[in-house]
Amino acid sequence: MPDLPLADHLRTLPHGVLFAAVHFTDADGNPLLLKSVYDPEVWQFAGGNLEFGDDPWQAARREVLEETGLTLPEHPVPPLLALLFVGPSGGWPFKIGVVFDGGPLDAAQLAGLRLDPAEHTEFAVRPLAAWRQELRPARLALVEAVAEARRTGRAAYLQLP
Repeated sequence: MPDLPLADHLRTLPHGVLFAAVHFTDADGNPLLLKSVYDPEVWQFAGGNLEFGDDPWQAARREVLEETGLTLPEHPVPPLLALLFVGPSGGWPFKIGVVFDGGPLDAAQLAGLRLDPAEHTEFAVRPLAAWRQELRPARLALVEAVAEARRTGRAAYLQLP
């Protein structure tokens, strides 16, 4: 660290956004995705940006509750499936994201999902083969990477545009 006061040094470092998401599937391993109201062509995991005071799992739990009505336990923290780096775009700084494994949801849990209409218009559970026809390339890469991470037990790292 250079000979600067801490506050001055911190101003020289890049600043970005941290987000946390949760990957859910049905009992057959088919991914659950939510359709964004902000861009109707975007399907995404439940999750969102950290707020001041959050750690990634707290943020993921809060966002999942807000977006789907599902309450996730505080402990144990589930396995981490992916770490993402998303470059600056559209006025946003870079984003770093983590995706946790929410595990499979049973039919009753899926039927009980309550979407926040301010954020998502619908949800869908489809086989990967069907998502391959629907998702943009970067989103598909993420969905496939977390499915592989769950299968192998080895977290993925993705650098997305």
